[in-house]
Amino acid sequence: MPARRWQLSNGLPVVAVTGVEQPVLKVELIVDAGRPFEPRKLISALTDDLLTEGTRHRSAAEVEAFFEHFGTSLRQPDLMDTNNLSLSTIHRRAAEVLPVMAEVAISPSFSVEGFERMLRRRKQNLRENLADNDTLAYRLITEAIFGSHHPYGYNSYLDSFEGIGPEDLVAFHRQTYHAGNATLFVAGNVTPAIEKLLDETFGQMPSGGSVPAPTLLAKPTQPRLLQLSRPRAQQSMIRRGRSGIQITNPDYPGLVVLDTVFGGYFGSRLMRNIREEKGFTYGIESDLEVYRFDGTFGVSADVANESLVEVRREIDLEVEKLLQDPVPAPELDMVRAYLSGNIAMGLDGVLGHAYRYRAALIKDYDANDYLQRLEDTVLHITPAELQDLAQRYLCPGQDSEVIVGGAPPVDGVEMVLDVERPLDV
Repeated sequence: MPARRWQLSNGLPVVAVTGVEQPVLKVELIVDAGRPFEPRKLISALTDDLLTEGTRHRSAAEVEAFFEHFGTSLRQPDLMDTNNLSLSTIHRRAAEVLPVMAEVAISPSFSVEGFERMLRRRKQNLRENLADNDTLAYRLITEAIFGSHHPYGYNSYLDSFEGIGPEDLVAFHRQTYHAGNATLFVAGNVTPAIEKLLDETFGQMPSGGSVPAPTLLAKPTQPRLLQLSRPRAQQSMIRRGRSGIQITNPDYPGLVVLDTVFGGYFGSRLMRNIREEKGFTYGIESDLEVYRFDGTFGVSADVANESLVEVRREIDLEVEKLLQDPVPAPELDMVRAYLSGNIAMGLDGVLGHAYRYRAALIKDYDANDYLQRLEDTVLHITPAELQDLAQRYLCPGQDSEVIVGGAPPVDGVEMVLDVERPLDV
């Protein structure tokens, strides 16, 4: 299903996935204002947060009450590369809610009161997150893989907010929230009247040129093995990963197949061995996480403290098998069938197609080209090609790893002593 594309009167591009008979609509403003584009840490996220803390004409409470009155709400998904503002509604309410959605995006108040309220909420959430083992494991592995100053690696700490004021967010908003640096994504029943309404609302965004692609900081050259002791925890969390994964890379569709074989579905090798046969864990998986400019290939598992050493060894053994032996044809055929089914289900109906185009806009790739490459690869990749990918993307010694929980220290580990300070990477 192809997407329709046009521009509003101010030059704002619109990508619309239509074909829905019911009078429903999802509108999402996608702005290239994520972490890679910010002038300093946290500016992107704080700007995004402060949008809903009031406009020039409405307080934060009034904005929230307005959308609640119409049975909807503004959503701001937590993304790395873009700041998004989305809304779902029905046709007969669109003329009432879309102007206020545009108002939130175009004319936020960025008041001192709203800024201070948002900072208090952020700091309280941070205190709570620093007590959560899963969050700590994620923070540690991203810093170990990308570095504590890289847009995809850094984390916030209580002193990270010092020196940032509303004026910094105003400047970033002015630089990025305009028609030349955003895309309006629409899914649903898009009539001529809806097109006119979009132009009357989001067509009021200021014009401007796109923000240049950033030059990202260098990543660490040496992988790290880190462990954070949480003596009261009954389990330990294992997080492994490496960077260098991009969806635009010709290897990526093959990596989707390799990831599925390794740990990407219920019948994967990690699941069969470590969960089903040995019973060491309820859940273990491998995963490809891609952003616009980079991505990771990693493994995650939550295991009993006494099983930590054995699980780490079994993960290494499964990697070694992929390096040394081609995937047997029957196993690969099962993975082909699984992925082909997933692709088909993902394209079932307008919303499936909409999700595909939305992801491509956020990560900046051609949705149709990628889908064609993925389908061809799933059908035709050979065991030898998978083995070659494993030898290049799973070779030992390139993964960083973090362990968070109650297990004793493992051999060769760097112990993390203070969760409230960034790693020196």
